[in-house]
Amino acid sequence: MNQSNSPRVSVIMVVRNDPIGFVRTMASVATQDYCNFQLIVIDGASTDNTLELLRQNVSRISLWLSETDIGIYHAMNKGVAMADGEWLLFMNAGDEFADVGALSAAVAATALEVDVVYSDWIYREDRKLAKADLARMNVRHQSVLYRKSLHEVYGLYLVGRGVTISDFIFFLSIAGKQWVYCAHPISICDRAGASGQPNHFHQRMAVELLFGRRSRIAVAAILLLHPLYRFVKCNVLGQR
Repeated sequence: MNQSNSPRVSVIMVVRNDPIGFVRTMASVATQDYCNFQLIVIDGASTDNTLELLRQNVSRISLWLSETDIGIYHAMNKGVAMADGEWLLFMNAGDEFADVGALSAAVAATALEVDVVYSDWIYREDRKLAKADLARMNVRHQSVLYRKSLHEVYGLYLVGRGVTISDFIFFLSIAGKQWVYCAHPISICDRAGASGQPNHFHQRMAVELLFGRRSRIAVAAILLLHPLYRFVKCNVLGQR
């Protein structure tokens, strides 16, 4: 794509005590054929050699910060504050771009009337493609490119001990904006994580109830049947 007048993107990596993930994401960012972006790294005061690796790669990083925080969303908010790009994309340490043209494809989908670009993602463990579903707000922030200015209207990510669903809340808040689907997958990420934990599922049900996306009866039924669903999925079907 012609990048002469291309929009500025801030790619924000959050990391803590994950040297392998840090190196993996750094290598992936370096392969991108899109040039007009900055890389911001927010380190949560790592106590292993992650910080040493960060300093070794400082020439490849636009801005970085290492200090204690109160969770991933607090760190993400710091990245938002430091970003000078018109568009934001979050990549946790360990995440990768799907290929060298992933960021270019996402940016190519932006236009004056577009607020959010979303795409599918690939699971690292088995390389299976996961399909984004906007109607269900089944999206991953690693495969969502959105305007930074949305935070000025809708606020930053909710921060709190044990909160694992702040990105879902933010995306629901901006659901009425102009979203556009990019057929080119943006990211590769792990299946495992906070989103697979029961507490995360309970938080999601509560938020969907508050946003009027599910009725009380539906939420009650889902919460009642969910333990059985997880048992069958993990022990009978052998899935995670």
